[in-house]
Amino acid sequence: MSKTILTAVSLLMWTISWGQNNETSEPQNDFKLVGDVISFPLTIVNAFPFISGEINGVKGKFMFDTGNQDALEINNNIIPLLSQQEKGNGQVGSGQKFKTYINDNIEDVKLINGLHFRNLKQIPSGNYDFLQNDITPDCIGYIGHDFFNGYLFKLDYTKRKLTFYKNSPKRESSKDFLVGEKVVAILNFEIRNLPNHPTIRVKVKDVEIQAFFDTGSYGSLELTDKDSKKLKKQKYLINYGQDGYSEELLVLNNVRINAQLTANFIGIYEHGDSKYLRKALGITEDNYLSIAYRFLANYKTVWDYRHKKIYVLEY
Repeated sequence: MSKTILTAVSLLMWTISWGQNNETSEPQNDFKLVGDVISFPLTIVNAFPFISGEINGVKGKFMFDTGNQDALEINNNIIPLLSQQEKGNGQVGSGQKFKTYINDNIEDVKLINGLHFRNLKQIPSGNYDFLQNDITPDCIGYIGHDFFNGYLFKLDYTKRKLTFYKNSPKRESSKDFLVGEKVVAILNFEIRNLPNHPTIRVKVKDVEIQAFFDTGSYGSLELTDKDSKKLKKQKYLINYGQDGYSEELLVLNNVRINAQLTANFIGIYEHGDSKYLRKALGITEDNYLSIAYRFLANYKTVWDYRHKKIYVLEY
């Protein structure tokens, strides 16, 4: 998560709608998806997708953050956790640091679509008050990559809907997740240090940039001074003024994502200190771009980790 903006939204009330073949509402003791096709309604707070739910009776929202590898992390600034064991120190991509803990048992977790989990073991937690202060005060934690390991997902910001499809040979052949969709581009990505961070190489004119996909960000950019000056001179990189919180915004134009797709990134931020991020993700290139909300909100996207493809779909 990077460059967050303070807001407060009330918890939206949704009619619980089971996706196709949601197979069970019986409590599970492992925080992982169950079923073939599972859908969640999303609450979008600024750039960030949230899944509503509750932990031990405390209601709130989980940030759906592909940049987080753990299936579940709990905000102990909201949820009372009496038997935490200190594990170490943590840090998010935007720089906030916190102590990390492990919990031997979490009694009860419910998600808005009816999935129910009980007696979860070895669940991490930390004080994520920065999520409460900068995004939404009822953020009770993160849902990350290991929750949906073995599934691909379709993310639709316009419909505020997240749909998971279980990987199978039949689905690989049928591609039912693309029925009725217009495919704009198919992006082949690689994985480096962490399994939850798809990365591709993009270009602006003759400047190469290593780009990583992430749902927990607006989008950010880091360029060498030489390349920054070159792109500004050619009007590919433009200062976009300040946002409502006095932070500088940028526009990066004519980004060639692949042979099928060129896009403009409007309203992204200049990335701050990236040493931690570079080490964690294995970024060795000088130029770095986070492909996040400013791009993702313009398309539906399907993320297929097993086959290392992201499908970009037209709205």
